[in-house]
Amino acid sequence: MENYPKAALRHWQDAELLAREARVDNADHHYGFAAECALKTAMVGLPTFTTTEGLDGAYHKHVDQLWCKVRHQSLQKAFPGLYAFLGAANPFVSWNVDQRYAATGAVSEEDMALHKNAAKRLLGCVGFLGGRSA
Repeated sequence: MENYPKAALRHWQDAELLAREARVDNADHHYGFAAECALKTAMVGLPTFTTTEGLDGAYHKHVDQLWCKVRHQSLQKAFPGLYAFLGAANPFVSWNVDQRYAATGAVSEEDMALHKNAAKRLLGCVGFLGGRSA
């Protein structure tokens, strides 16, 4: 069974470890997964996004695609900061799960920084890290 909160924090911690070691490509990959799991953490608590089995299959997407599918009124009351942030341009448009197959150096430090900041904000919005939870 999925445990999005624990997975979000694990991916965040792994990303931070890899970033400290200048492992940009893999750090970036984990920032994307941390962000995805943060979004799914919010979603599984709301009936709009779930079935009796858990997260609705329509939302079994990665963060680059999920960003545009999640903005829903039901988030506004439970996660107002998240709802507002999802109204911004998708910071993960340059992130793709298939980058795991790319050669080292395929991800720029600028893209990694963008994804890190967005992941950190998402984690804050769902109450995992200090910062913008509302």
